[in-house]
Amino acid sequence: MTAGKVITGGCLLLAAISLYPQAGNYPLGARAMGTGHCSLVHRDLWGVFNNQATVVYSGGPAIGVFAENRFLLKEMNRIAVGGLLKAGKGKLLAGLDHFGGFAFSEMKAGIGYAMPFGKNFAAGLQIDYLRIAVGEGYPARHALTFEGGIYARITEKLELGMHIFNPLRVKWIATPEHLPLVFRGGMGFRPDASLSMFAEIHKASDHQAVFAAGCEYIYHEKFHVRAGITTGEARYTFGIGIRIKQMWLDLASSMHTYLGYSPQLSFTYRPAK
Repeated sequence: MTAGKVITGGCLLLAAISLYPQAGNYPLGARAMGTGHCSLVHRDLWGVFNNQATVVYSGGPAIGVFAENRFLLKEMNRIAVGGLLKAGKGKLLAGLDHFGGFAFSEMKAGIGYAMPFGKNFAAGLQIDYLRIAVGEGYPARHALTFEGGIYARITEKLELGMHIFNPLRVKWIATPEHLPLVFRGGMGFRPDASLSMFAEIHKASDHQAVFAAGCEYIYHEKFHVRAGITTGEARYTFGIGIRIKQMWLDLASSMHTYLGYSPQLSFTYRPAK
C-alpha cells in the first residue's frame, strides 16, 4: 500500500469517526438508518443497541444481523449481531458490534436486561465491554461501562424515549482518557396506523448536538418505506422493510454531503410461537 493511500484512508477514517459518537454508541439496524438514525421508540430487536427499554414490547425471542459498508470503503465495514430472550417479567438481551478493519477497529460486547413497569413504561440496563485497536505496534485500549434507556407511551399516538451511554464518564483502562458520555432523547408520533414520525437529539460530551428526524410509512403491514435526515454535515437517509412470515429484511442507505453513500442491511428472525 502506498503512502498516499494510507494518508487518504486515514483522513477519510478520521472524518467518518468525527461525524458521529463512536465507542459503541452508534444507532444500529437498517430501520434506524432509514429513519434518519432515529431509534429510541422503535420497538424491535435493535433496541439491544439503541434503547434497551424498547425490547420489552418487541414480541418473543429474536436474533438479528446488521451490516454496513460506510462510504463504500472496506476499511469501514460494520457488522453487529443481537439477540433477546424472555426472562421473568422482562427480556434478557445481548449484542456484539464490530467496526473497522486492519488500521483501526472498534468492538463492543454487551449484555443486559429490560423490564416493564406497567403497560406503558419500561426501562433497560446493559453492561458493556469496549475495545479499540489501532494497527500494529500500538496497544489496544479496553474499557468497561454501562448504558440504559427508558421508554414511555404517553398516548395511543405519542411515545417518548431516552438513552444514556457511559453516565459515569469512565476512562479507558490504564489511560487518563475518558469515554464520551452520550445522551439521546426523542419522540415518536403516529397520526394513524400506517404513518410514524420521529424526532431526536443526540449529544456526546465531545461533539456538538446532532438533530435527527425521520418517518416511516407502512403499506399492507408487510412493506415499510422510510426516509430521514440528520444535521451537522447533512446526511439524508432512506430505506425499506419487508416482512416474510417470521423474518424481517430491512435495507437502507445514508448519503453524506461530501463522502457519499453508506448502504446497510439488517435481517431479523423470530421463531414461530
